[in-house]
Amino acid sequence: MRKFEIVLLAAGAVMLAVILRQMDFGLVRASISAVGAGFALVFFQEIVAFLLNTLGWKFSFTPEMDRRVKFSTMLKIRVAGDGVNYLTPSATLAGEWSRAIMLGGEHALSERLSSVALAKITQALAMVITSLAGIVWALRRGLDMQGLSGMIKGGGWLLAGIIGLIVVMEIRGGAMKKKEPQTEAEPERKKTVWEHLKSVDREIAVFVREYPGRFAVSTFFFLLAYLWGAVEAYMICLFLGVPVSPETAMLIELLSVFMDGIFFAVPGKAGTQEATKTAIFAVLGMKPALGFSFAIVRHLREILWAVIGFYLYYRHTSLGAKRG
Repeated sequence: MRKFEIVLLAAGAVMLAVILRQMDFGLVRASISAVGAGFALVFFQEIVAFLLNTLGWKFSFTPEMDRRVKFSTMLKIRVAGDGVNYLTPSATLAGEWSRAIMLGGEHALSERLSSVALAKITQALAMVITSLAGIVWALRRGLDMQGLSGMIKGGGWLLAGIIGLIVVMEIRGGAMKKKEPQTEAEPERKKTVWEHLKSVDREIAVFVREYPGRFAVSTFFFLLAYLWGAVEAYMICLFLGVPVSPETAMLIELLSVFMDGIFFAVPGKAGTQEATKTAIFAVLGMKPALGFSFAIVRHLREILWAVIGFYLYYRHTSLGAKRG
């Protein structure tokens, strides 16, 4: 897996190197300098997105579990999980496991995992809706999407590679399990990860069947969280000295969600953040250097929140170790 992570980082580095060769650094420097104290607003507005995402997660709980977990606890765990996802090369899986761990042993593991998995499903559904809206809107406006086509193809190959790797790992894991010697009387053992996952799969099916309203509300709040990103896009452009209309800010965000979804596995969006935003601004008829500046400001905001989240996770696990 380590080699695959290196490939992902290398892909991001290549994308970054390509756009750096044709970048107007004078404009980049001037626009970023213009942000100044406005960055504080860009940083703190993300709290709204965290609140909406936490509400999305809250409604992926069963009513019984929802009553047992405080919203403030969910919010802290949400920030922590996002930080782990952002800073850990795990295709956004490590943060989900971290969330399940931080929920605590007073809840069954399958119950914790199913709430996390359900939130991942409803968030992914919200992302698909947002992405499709962005593509349809861009095409209806008659925008030339050729500047993004190469990245979309590259992202498609990347996704295919990830799926292929998962399939190979599953096959190898199954083969190794068959080779394990079987004893006549095995002692009672804990459930395997695979057995836990099967249990989670059953709980998800039951949840969707019994609580379709909560499933829909969870998707709705995640959708609002994605759309809130347009407010940040509007702010960043304003502080960069290139104010845009609310419509353009929304289109920037919708296309960003789509491109971020394609390159979700690249750790910390290394290189892909800058490359995709540069291409999006070019598609919208704006200067690519401004897209690069936009990406740097957003990247900085993401990294700072990720560090805070990672600290919350580290603090939680270290305190847990001391109690143990």
